[in-house]
Amino acid sequence: MWRGTSPVRLHRAVAGTVALLFPPRCFLCAGPVDLLEPLCSACTGALPRWEEPGCAVCGRPVGAGREICPQCSVAPRWYSAVRSLGPYEGELLVLIRALKYGGERALARPLGELLAQLAGEEADAARWVTCVPPDPRRLRQREHHAAEELARTTAGALGLPYRKLLYKPRSTPPQVGRSRRERTVALAERFATLRPGREEGVIVVDDVYTTGATAAEAARALRAGGYGDVLILAVAHTFDDAN
Repeated sequence: MWRGTSPVRLHRAVAGTVALLFPPRCFLCAGPVDLLEPLCSACTGALPRWEEPGCAVCGRPVGAGREICPQCSVAPRWYSAVRSLGPYEGELLVLIRALKYGGERALARPLGELLAQLAGEEADAARWVTCVPPDPRRLRQREHHAAEELARTTAGALGLPYRKLLYKPRSTPPQVGRSRRERTVALAERFATLRPGREEGVIVVDDVYTTGATAAEAARALRAGGYGDVLILAVAHTFDDAN
């Protein structure tokens, strides 16, 4: 039946047959979606978002008439700003866990595109898009790095090159459940740059911003390595203020 058929036509025929037998469904609502799209437009539009005005630096909700939250007004920082889509809850939590632990790598595409939209004009100063580096031991266990997949999609949507700029020379214990102080101590000077910078602006992508220790260490390493302003983009933000 397929004799003489080109590989391209054969691939299209098989793909069409699979689509008829197993039509694509939205990961969240199981409703119909376009081929290769993991989320429908309704679910994408309904993802948790920040509704209150946010701090110009970290994005946390602040009262009317304030531009910077009390913490950012006094705390030293290595990055210029942190931007996140919304709180680490509801559908955002489900999507991040599915991408990070469930192998649902296609979810990086819509989430990365949303991060690119979130960056807006702040991305104009950037030359590179990179990601928080993976822990070597856990990368071997998971075989993929969610932050890198998000960063690659974000870079493509922004029209910027993705580049691996950071690495983690040695493993650290999992940081889940640790306070800000514990994370800061554990991650102190644990990231390094792969190549020197020339004052280029960098966007660093991660899945979740928790205490800020990871973002701060990534930005510190980049600035120490010769790079310029650092913008942090995260899918979700927990605003964990634990000491």
